[in-house]
Amino acid sequence: MITIAIVDDEAADAAQTTELVDRYYEHDSSRYAITRYADGESFLNQYSAQFDVIFLDVDMPGMDGMEVATRLRELDAHVVLVFTTKVVRYAATGYDVDAIGYLLKPLKYFPFALKMRKIEELVAQRRNVTVTLSIEGETHFLSSHDIQYVEVMRHEVTYHTADGAWKVWSSLKEATESLAEANFAPCNRYCLVNLEWVKAVVGDEVIVGGNRLPISRAKKKPLMQALADYYGGRG
Repeated sequence: MITIAIVDDEAADAAQTTELVDRYYEHDSSRYAITRYADGESFLNQYSAQFDVIFLDVDMPGMDGMEVATRLRELDAHVVLVFTTKVVRYAATGYDVDAIGYLLKPLKYFPFALKMRKIEELVAQRRNVTVTLSIEGETHFLSSHDIQYVEVMRHEVTYHTADGAWKVWSSLKEATESLAEANFAPCNRYCLVNLEWVKAVVGDEVIVGGNRLPISRAKKKPLMQALADYYGGRG
């Protein structure tokens, strides 16, 4: 799922962006989550790095899009940013805040779809972390997307994937640090789960791939919040 923020004071324009996202994902709302903001102030006040991409209107009353973008970069240097504008002269702006480009209003589906493909590539790169494992003199590289969960037993850490398990001498702390930029959260003191692979939470168990893992009392609330942020965004 991709999480999207639309920051636009014009309700009709925000609705059009929403419609294009829905069309791009073939009306499958399980593939995206959208949160809309009518002004930059409310967006920034509620921001906590919960989005993959932001469609930001340039020409808004009060705090305009460029000021919002400048302040946004102080909070999040990595989120994908796309400007939307009705004014052609604004089209060349955005480099100082690392925007990947602009879309001219009224938005057209073809350029929007091209931009979405680029966005998806960037989001995938951002979420993916390569884990390097040294096992019996061999070096193995695991993509974080392929890791379903990580568990530790004493000083042995096991990375579970759909293709098998990989064991190394390490600690859960080191595994947590190496996967900090990916979508992982602890379900107990001994296990990290990949939110991308979570199928359900049933009572005090989380179903990851085909595995049922126990959730400790201390980790349940943070895990549920992490899942809510991942699947639905906030705001």
